[in-house]
Amino acid sequence: MADENTPEGFDLDTPWRRSPDELAAALGTWALEGIAADAKVVNVVAPENGMSSESILFDVEHGGTVDHLVARLAPLPSLVPVFQHYDIEMQAKAMRLVGERTSVPVPEVPYVMMDESYLQVPFLVMKRSSGKAPTDVPPYVFGGWVADLSEADRDLMQRNAVETLVKLHELRPDNADLSFLERGQHGADYLDQHLGHERGYYEWARDGKTFPLIERTFDWLEANRPTLANPAVLNWGDARIGNMLWDGPTPTAVLDWEMAAIGPAEVDLAWMIFLHAFFQDMAVKYGMPGLPDFMKREDMAALYTEMSGRPVEALEWFEVFAAQRFAIVSVRTSLRGVTYGQMEMPDDLDDFIMFRNLQEQMLDGSYWG
Repeated sequence: MADENTPEGFDLDTPWRRSPDELAAALGTWALEGIAADAKVVNVVAPENGMSSESILFDVEHGGTVDHLVARLAPLPSLVPVFQHYDIEMQAKAMRLVGERTSVPVPEVPYVMMDESYLQVPFLVMKRSSGKAPTDVPPYVFGGWVADLSEADRDLMQRNAVETLVKLHELRPDNADLSFLERGQHGADYLDQHLGHERGYYEWARDGKTFPLIERTFDWLEANRPTLANPAVLNWGDARIGNMLWDGPTPTAVLDWEMAAIGPAEVDLAWMIFLHAFFQDMAVKYGMPGLPDFMKREDMAALYTEMSGRPVEALEWFEVFAAQRFAIVSVRTSLRGVTYGQMEMPDDLDDFIMFRNLQEQMLDGSYWG
């Protein structure tokens, strides 16, 4: 139900998203000024997926042509955003760099608007890519087109997902300008930068509350910090198959660059492995078979080594780090749910971590057994 925190014109189920009608009017004003004097915005759709920002599909008719576009909006600061900082310019730079320097398919980004007068927040506009994404709600392991693929096609999809990471990781600080991704305030070492960033994010996201499992995990990460030999690379950040569009087992677009950074390649590889493991664990909890032979850690690591020519380092550590990163996002989205009356505060705050059992198993060592 709506409360004093839900402004008029927002979806009551997802009150951090605005109505398509409101957005269509604002995008129409922008298109007239930014695209063409005869521009008309039509077919505005607000997809239900995505927790951290708004993505809007729309068409622009002008001069006898139709542009199929997607706008990605920074969240309104007043509506309990998932991330403390949401850098639209960084996301555009990352996609443009990947598009220019690699064969990884990313959307073309013709417009970056920092002027907040149109939509109250900065936004970027991409050309729409073809393909479909594996679903998050319900998770693709529950059924649907990924589950319906043949075993051979799923194997190819897995190989293509890893190959995407390998191609992205060809971009390094020594061969590409990645300075816009630096987090120097957390140290010169890129592992320090990742850990410091996550600690800072946790301090902000927890809203004054204490989550013992997250704090124990930070202690574990420091106590077991690895020494690495491989070079730092471009990290996609939110590296998972659900953030890719596909034509069957072939990727057509790599999306969602809001968590991009510089760091070890294993940051992305472990995230991809763990996000699937989380969904697979959910399937088992609901009595479903899921896809237990898809994206298994040993297969993913072997594929990465085969394609990159580099050994995978300290994968268990990076899987714990992936769980920690996701745990902080999880508690932030749960606290937002409490704010809007969609959830109740549990007696044990660690219950906000949707995969608490997996993270606890990681800390006691039984997860890999």
